[in-house]
Amino acid sequence: MGKSTEFYGVLGRVTVLGRDVELRVYPFTFSTKPGDKVVLVVRFEAAGFEEAEVSEKIGEEVEGTVFPDRAEVHQVFAGTTTNLRAKAVTVEWAGYDGEDFRQRVDQLTGENDRLHRDLTRLTMKDRRGHTLTRELLRRAEIKAVASDALRTRQSAALGVLERLVQHFESDD
Repeated sequence: MGKSTEFYGVLGRVTVLGRDVELRVYPFTFSTKPGDKVVLVVRFEAAGFEEAEVSEKIGEEVEGTVFPDRAEVHQVFAGTTTNLRAKAVTVEWAGYDGEDFRQRVDQLTGENDRLHRDLTRLTMKDRRGHTLTRELLRRAEIKAVASDALRTRQSAALGVLERLVQHFESDD
């Protein structure tokens, strides 16, 4: 038996080239250093498995071992192991390629869109809270001027409502 290579990461991409298959396993955090060789590329010559056996694992946390004639890929959370056999299996540490960067841009664009939607929703909620607080302050002020007894009882509520309005209107 020849040398083996162990890996742990996220299965990112499966490319089929005739009977050959290439898997790319990414680290958990995206490296921003252009020269870093952080992607494990596993190449199967004359693969003895179907693309579907591995494509369903894309995006999953995997660990495994690559041998000269096979790779054992274990899905960490599913608890399943798949044996991928081939005539020959080679590994190489490589940098990100153009497709990796395109997928990363797509992922970040989606995350940016989600954060923008969340920000818009929370901004609207904040504005409704500001409007409600101003209305409560207005009502408390009306009650406070009705009599000395109500002014005393409303003073604490007025103080809290004024602090809330200040909170909503400040840039801090």
